[in-house]
Amino acid sequence: MKRLSVLLMKPYSEADEIIPPLGLGYLASAIRKNHEVIILDGVREKLTLAGFAQLLEEKSFDVIGIQIFTFHLNILEKYLEIIKNKNPKIITIVGGPQPSCSPAETLGKFKNLDYAFRGEAEIGLSNLLDALAEDQLTEEKKITIPGLIWRQSSGTVIVNDQMFVKDLDSLGMPAWDLLNFDKYPTSAPHSAFYKNTPIAPMTTTRGCPFDCTFCAGRMISGRKVRARSVASIIKEIEYLHDQFGVKEISFEDDNFTFDRSRTMEFCRELIKKPWQISFAFVNGIRLDTLDKELLLSLKAAGLYEVMVGIESGSDRVLKIMHKSLTASIIRDRVKLIQDSGLEAMGSFIIGYPGETRKEILETFKFARDLGLKRANFAIFKPFPGTPITVKLMEEGQIDFTNQDWDNFFLAKAAYAAPGFTAQELKNLRRYGFLRFYLRPVIFYKLLRDIRSFSHFKFIAKRIFRWIFK
Repeated sequence: MKRLSVLLMKPYSEADEIIPPLGLGYLASAIRKNHEVIILDGVREKLTLAGFAQLLEEKSFDVIGIQIFTFHLNILEKYLEIIKNKNPKIITIVGGPQPSCSPAETLGKFKNLDYAFRGEAEIGLSNLLDALAEDQLTEEKKITIPGLIWRQSSGTVIVNDQMFVKDLDSLGMPAWDLLNFDKYPTSAPHSAFYKNTPIAPMTTTRGCPFDCTFCAGRMISGRKVRARSVASIIKEIEYLHDQFGVKEISFEDDNFTFDRSRTMEFCRELIKKPWQISFAFVNGIRLDTLDKELLLSLKAAGLYEVMVGIESGSDRVLKIMHKSLTASIIRDRVKLIQDSGLEAMGSFIIGYPGETRKEILETFKFARDLGLKRANFAIFKPFPGTPITVKLMEEGQIDFTNQDWDNFFLAKAAYAAPGFTAQELKNLRRYGFLRFYLRPVIFYKLLRDIRSFSHFKFIAKRIFRWIFK
């Protein structure tokens, strides 16, 4: 079998955090046995289009795979054009949330895109590359590759069924050596706030059984929660500690605490180790999975703060979001976190379809009253494929024909519900931030968590960008 030269890349964006792309690390781990792999983090490298073109002049690739979110669609077209202008024979592939949620539309949109994958692609990408290397990629073969999005000879786009990895331990660790972890910042901008450095991201579960209407997680990794064994988690932490001196883990799971017994076992095993590792759940954990014993065990193991997805202070809005929570339950669980000696942070969505201005203001007040250490207010974005976006499209409220995909990034407003303008939502978001953070106790906590002058500059830049741009 011919060994293909494969570039896996994360596009450049204006992201203010520079974090190793674990998804590409897992893909590299899956395909490196049979193929030569390079991982390129465009954010870390501040990759310009000219720089990308220069890279293709200096190195030869058979296949280029690009991880994309919705806000990458504009720059993706430029990357693809550069690739095909350099060498039309280079096979182009995309994966990630965007093609997972809008598969046929993503492939159909770009003439220079050869293939796409939806969902978990470790198995499918390996199959595709091996078939390419053996010159056996017939239509009969393509139809068997899990998650592949491809064109028939007639031009019809075919979307294959996904195959979820049942045993996450079988994937092993991400290819940390190919991720070049030592080139990442040891503190900010790796993470906005932290207790110890260096910091490394990890993920231990896939899948989400919950029905939040704004989220596409189920479309990417399915409804069933699959979890790595505690032994495999501890092994990876040990590797990161011994190889790179890592002292803090940022768990990127959506459902780390879904299996209570596994979480308790993890705490017991980590406590036994001499590493003094701190950790946080940067994507949040479900409030309805928490109890006092669990929180105290997590704290003893190294947890120091908890991010939770609160979304709204209005019971009516929480209901239309299908959050399965009420403001009263949220209030009680946040207090439980705080009574356990942990700091609580909250993430919120404003401008949700059907939400009123009064309810947005209620959410801001709710955030202040909860005693949160930090809060993030995001403007609702209609990400393709989510239940709420499908509903809005059916009602004729959204037309992606002339959409500026850059507006799906961070603080921008990609959609304004009836009764609001995009600028009004930005102004409300700014108001919410200022009302939350311009309180002496919160401002003091913010300053207390700044570790260095470079960290201060990073936080100041983020505040300016999130509030004033």
